[in-house]
Amino acid sequence: MDFTVSEKVQTILGMVDEFVKKELLPLEPDFFSKPLAEIDPILEEKREMVKQMGLWAPGHPEELGGMGLGLVELGLVSEALGRSPLGHFVFGCQAPDAGNVEILHQYGTAEQKERWLRPLVAGEIRSCFSMTEPEMPGSNPVMMATTAVADGDDWVINGQ
Repeated sequence: MDFTVSEKVQTILGMVDEFVKKELLPLEPDFFSKPLAEIDPILEEKREMVKQMGLWAPGHPEELGGMGLGLVELGLVSEALGRSPLGHFVFGCQAPDAGNVEILHQYGTAEQKERWLRPLVAGEIRSCFSMTEPEMPGSNPVMMATTAVADGDDWVINGQ
């Protein structure tokens, strides 16, 4: 597939590469050897730097505070961020939050979006995703045994 990267995206990639090289790679020894509670304030400082640079949440919609990059552009940015295990977190596009943002943005109610989506995109909260069950392959959602059945205004969840 042939595509041309815009000047804007080339600039973004240069900024991301430089940030990863100068700000994140030097943190890795501490990240791998110190408790998260000790390094977390430093990571939050780096996240604020990314926000100030206008590079926060590259794949999330602009109206939510992200950059609104398309799939190919996001892939290129993700490749650059992947040079460090800290990259995606510091830039606000780590799993599972990124996927949960997409789901909430497309399918969430107005209340869910206000309560969960906006703080998630802003990096104020984290989300989770789980589907592992005993005796079932956790990587295959088609093979799940747990059920969720609507019961009036509630849901009854049956499973382990």
